[in-house]
Amino acid sequence: MSDRQDLGIWQPSADRDQRVKELVLSAADFAGLTGANVGFGPAHAKQWMMFWQQDICENDEFPTCFPRLSLAEARRVWLAMEEHFFAKYDRFLRVWPEWGSSRIWSVPYPGSRTAGGMVDYQYLPLPSELVERFKAWQVEYDGHDPWAPEKFDWKRHEQVGDGLAHDLKQCVGPHVYVEHRELAEVLIDGTTLSWCPLRGLPESD
Repeated sequence: MSDRQDLGIWQPSADRDQRVKELVLSAADFAGLTGANVGFGPAHAKQWMMFWQQDICENDEFPTCFPRLSLAEARRVWLAMEEHFFAKYDRFLRVWPEWGSSRIWSVPYPGSRTAGGMVDYQYLPLPSELVERFKAWQVEYDGHDPWAPEKFDWKRHEQVGDGLAHDLKQCVGPHVYVEHRELAEVLIDGTTLSWCPLRGLPESD
């Protein structure tokens, strides 16, 4: 057994066929395989199992904003997330680009690899002016050439997104979490708060 396995860090199979089988397991089946729920019953068990599988144990295949953690470390981080996020907010929103979308997503928890479901503007208390700005931002993204990304002004585009995320937060209020970058919470005063160092995690790029 490797030192990493001794520390409780999940080691994916070195055999590619077996690894593919691991990747298609449901979150509940993966939790059973890895013992994620043995002696551990968090309030939001479904989201916990998703977090353990997708954000921690699959980030060798699909990088996330979370580092590789042991099961004990992942449990500690999850309980902190329940305390600081689930206990405080009714839902979690992310401003994130995707072709032909509203660019607003209902994520299962802050920082998640899974974007969740797209949220249509009609289901949020947004003024028409803000909706039009979101649409214009989306049109700009949809119009860029994916084969020549260097021609797109990503820095300015991200800055526009920051402003939209701030205005979205102003509209949805204090009981809805908003992020534009994973684990970087948009606060009601327009500033952002990175939760990475407060979780004992390294800052994401």
